[in-house]
Amino acid sequence: MVRRYIKLYFLLAGAYVRSRLQYRLSFGLMCFGIVISEICLLGLLGALLAKFRTVNGWTWAEVVFLYGLGNLAYSFMRILGSQLDDFDRYIIRGELDGVLIKPVPPLFYILANRVELIHVSRALTSVAIFVVAFHLSGIRWTLDVALFTLTTILSGTLIMFTLMLISATVALWTTKSGKLTDLLISATKEATAFPISIYPLAVRLLLTFVLPVAFVTYYPAQQLLQKGEFLGMPELFQFGAPVVALVMLCVSYLFWCSGLRRYHSTGS
Repeated sequence: MVRRYIKLYFLLAGAYVRSRLQYRLSFGLMCFGIVISEICLLGLLGALLAKFRTVNGWTWAEVVFLYGLGNLAYSFMRILGSQLDDFDRYIIRGELDGVLIKPVPPLFYILANRVELIHVSRALTSVAIFVVAFHLSGIRWTLDVALFTLTTILSGTLIMFTLMLISATVALWTTKSGKLTDLLISATKEATAFPISIYPLAVRLLLTFVLPVAFVTYYPAQQLLQKGEFLGMPELFQFGAPVVALVMLCVSYLFWCSGLRRYHSTGS
């Protein structure tokens, strides 16, 4: 069964990718634009830290490390979950009715139906930034560090994906949720780029227990960078990303299933 779904996923995703590659110049320009935007954002970050030297005790290399780590999770999330960006289109145009009668789980079909490879350019840029920041931060590359880093990236990707899924699912009640998704994902992406110690207590609690994006970069970075800055939180939080990711996956999927049970066609 699993092999069947994997094969089906690549068939659906491959069909969409081939259709996108019919317009190679457009595809290439979009990829180039994404790379340039990431470089510009990194330049702005560098300009900021050139002026202030550190951000609440975090050096330029350490902040870029956070930025690269968070951007990797964001990039992989965008590759796998771009279709949720405009999920409300399925409802407004009545397309979800057709999805629900297909012999595959609705969420699986929606995710596989449009895999945006343009975000691979962002992921490759993020890998380059992360590798450089990893080296500049003085972290020793060992097998344990490699496994911890890989687990952190995968967990961060899952956490950001579940937040997108939750915001998209709101459309099953309200019909529209695109603006909410854009706002939530943009805010969480920005929050992962800086240490949460720069925020007031209320925001730190929000980013830890409500929108747990602090587990995407900040808490795992305590282990990798040996910072020891836990703001009164348990030190075990530095290993908490996989647990948070699994909890968020369960919560978001249950929310999705609840929304589908209450879905009523718009009649479009």
